[in-house]
Amino acid sequence: MRQKHLMWDIDGTLILTGGAGGNAMIQVIKDYYFLDAFAFPKSLAGRTDSEIIKSAVTFIRGRCHLSEVASLLIRYQMELPKWLPKYEGRIMKNVEKTLAYFQRPESKYENCLLTGNIRVGAKLKLQHYKLDKYFNFDHSAFGELAEERNELARIALQRFYIADPQITAKDLIFIGDTINDVLCAQAIGARCIIILDGSSKKREDFVECKPWKIIDALPDDPADFEKLLDEE
Repeated sequence: MRQKHLMWDIDGTLILTGGAGGNAMIQVIKDYYFLDAFAFPKSLAGRTDSEIIKSAVTFIRGRCHLSEVASLLIRYQMELPKWLPKYEGRIMKNVEKTLAYFQRPESKYENCLLTGNIRVGAKLKLQHYKLDKYFNFDHSAFGELAEERNELARIALQRFYIADPQITAKDLIFIGDTINDVLCAQAIGARCIIILDGSSKKREDFVECKPWKIIDALPDDPADFEKLLDEE
């Protein structure tokens, strides 16, 4: 039986950092451009770190070079560990026992990540909440690989296909909390489950994008979530 891959989002799905990531990035931008104050012109939810940085620099300077994005992302990964302990974040309901359930050797599902976070940022956040041990980082896709989240889905599928040419998009199930998570999955014909527990959106906000499933929170029994995943 071919193993299937759960492509978990991080922020709002697995954890809430209380704003540590966004504020660390703001600090980096302020320091880099000698600004007294800065605020992102639009929500960070569902976007990649690369795109967030590029749009922020463009907002400040009217243009953005790739070298600036790279430099700021390096500074961000150095800044983030200082900010994570400053905020009272939390792991979302039933996340840890669900991840542990799918990490069992006999599981037909593998915990992976598809996140707008850069790889180092994702690792730092998950390490802070002691969740990093549950994921295959080599089978994951991160925000430095592409600006567009949809492109991350294509990259992830291509990587799996190289290892196993029989794999299809149906073998990847995306789990997130934003409309961008849904659109990302749909870009390759994959399915997406929305968890509302940490989302800034309501159930009705997802009517137009039509995710495969919407649930209020992960079930108390991970076996119940597995049954949901097994549905066609």
